[in-house]
Amino acid sequence: MLTNKTRKKNIASHASSGSRLHSKRDKPAAAKCALCSAKLAGMPRLHSTQLKRLSKTEKRPERAFGGIICGKCVKRILTEKTRLENGSMTKHNVDFRHLKYIEAMKKI
Repeated sequence: MLTNKTRKKNIASHASSGSRLHSKRDKPAAAKCALCSAKLAGMPRLHSTQLKRLSKTEKRPERAFGGIICGKCVKRILTEKTRLENGSMTKHNVDFRHLKYIEAMKKI
């Protein structure tokens, strides 16, 4: 549960016509890549109540690991996957964070 201090930080009030106070919530932080922490393109900065109203394709990109990993990291994982399959690279040469996603690519 939010305390009064953190609740006030998340909600900013402003006056409108008719001397009424309207409250507006701050935008959530931008989605970040799980590997390189770069901002993910195509991901909306909305609260969960607003995300429910969007269609599936508006919530995240429709590609491999869309909404989890940025495009540059997906490209890097694909090249490492093909190099592993060709035998020009071993598992010991691959970054240990990438192995999880390379294994998932084999299942797709």
